[in-house]
Amino acid sequence: MVPSRPFRIRAPGRVCLFGEHSDYLGLDVLPAAIDLYIEITAHPRDDDLIGVNYVDTDEADEFPIDTLLAHRHDRDYLRSAFNVILDLQNPPKQGWDLRVSGNIPLAGGLSSSSALAVASVFAAGHIGGLRFNPSDLARYAYEAEVERFGESGGMMDHFASAFGGVIHVTMTSDQRVTPLPAQIEGLVIGDSRKKKKDTVGDLREIRKTVEEGYKQMRRKHPAFDRRTTPLNEVLSKSRPDSSVLMAEGTLKNRDLTAKAFELLQMKSPNEKYLGELLNQHHEILRDYLSRSTHKIEEMIDAALNAGALGCKINGSGGGGTMLAYAPGKEKDVAEAIQSAGGEAHIVEIDQGVSLTILKE
Repeated sequence: MVPSRPFRIRAPGRVCLFGEHSDYLGLDVLPAAIDLYIEITAHPRDDDLIGVNYVDTDEADEFPIDTLLAHRHDRDYLRSAFNVILDLQNPPKQGWDLRVSGNIPLAGGLSSSSALAVASVFAAGHIGGLRFNPSDLARYAYEAEVERFGESGGMMDHFASAFGGVIHVTMTSDQRVTPLPAQIEGLVIGDSRKKKKDTVGDLREIRKTVEEGYKQMRRKHPAFDRRTTPLNEVLSKSRPDSSVLMAEGTLKNRDLTAKAFELLQMKSPNEKYLGELLNQHHEILRDYLSRSTHKIEEMIDAALNAGALGCKINGSGGGGTMLAYAPGKEKDVAEAIQSAGGEAHIVEIDQGVSLTILKE
């Protein structure tokens, strides 16, 4: 049924607890949705146009609802989402005004762009009378954000925003999503206020470099499989070049994620052990993949000194945000992050994308 009443869609951002830089390499991940959102509020209009007001960037757009659209720029995800929906069905004729806003730090490694893609596909589908299960919604959002722009990211972010909670994603060809019972409290985001310059380019370069490392491993070990080969069988005995070093880091991430998967299948995971694993994950991202920055390290040191049990950088790295795990010490850690020059957000794990029908 095609809607006629105003509605609001909220799609959450996410933190990757374990498996950063793993999904686009075919390795498993453990993300969690958080209560920072991209929000689209929609009201019907009397013509066949879609009007868009991007509140936070002070931009506007308008386009016909029944026409495949040219992208205005390389990350025009809302137009791309409407194109994805147009390929699925005959378009409705009623126009809508969309107001897009959010409180996810932009270019901060918390998946603001994927949340926008999920919210946009949900909105475009709802306008057309379509309903999606979380898996299909994530796949269409991935198409809108990544495939149609030839980008290098994986599907972790879209699954996290669509499903919500803490999930495990098996990055095999069927990409299975397993919701996990772990109740994790005490999360604090630290924003360095230093935006990453080129997330897409970073991911493309990392993927290229790691794939070259895998090739070198395969030359020495013909049976090498990134998902199953034990790390000790492929560790370099001499100092490896950058590609092999990065590849080794992804395998360390793989094994660490497997340990965390076991832990997060418990409703109340051991807090100290979870913190230790987060610290190990950050060390891999910093030392093997060169993802951290001086500012991030200052914020992490401040958070740990204030009582955080574990910390890690978020997203593609090179700026952006970090995550502190500080159950019972959230306020102290937030204050420490701010004293180190960051902006702190105390967050909770939250549900996936949601739809609310509004009053006229």
